[in-house]
Amino acid sequence: MPRVLRIGHRGAAGHAPENTLAAIETGIRLGVDFVEIDVRRTADGVLVALHDASVRRTTDGRGRVDAVSLRQLRAFNAGNGERIPTVEEVLKSVAASRVGLMLELKVTGTAPLAVDTVRAVE
Repeated sequence: MPRVLRIGHRGAAGHAPENTLAAIETGIRLGVDFVEIDVRRTADGVLVALHDASVRRTTDGRGRVDAVSLRQLRAFNAGNGERIPTVEEVLKSVAASRVGLMLELKVTGTAPLAVDTVRAVE
């Protein structure tokens, strides 16, 4: 019989703020097989876990992700005191588990940087 995979969309977005380390860790605790996150690039070229082009819906900040630096993003509250994590932080978070990670690249041209980031954390 085929096995159904359990995929935590944006971590466990129904249980913690989406695309945050808390959501990812909650998904792992709930027993997902994979965690899916969305990936965007900041103005200073850092890959972060964020779905929308703007930070407005998911944080208390304003602006486009690609127009703010990582430092500026870190000042925004993504809910319950959570911050927007870098892809590197997400990779490290799932590394100790046996959970797979699905990266949904939201912006054209981010694949080479995503590959480099994954290889650097391996």
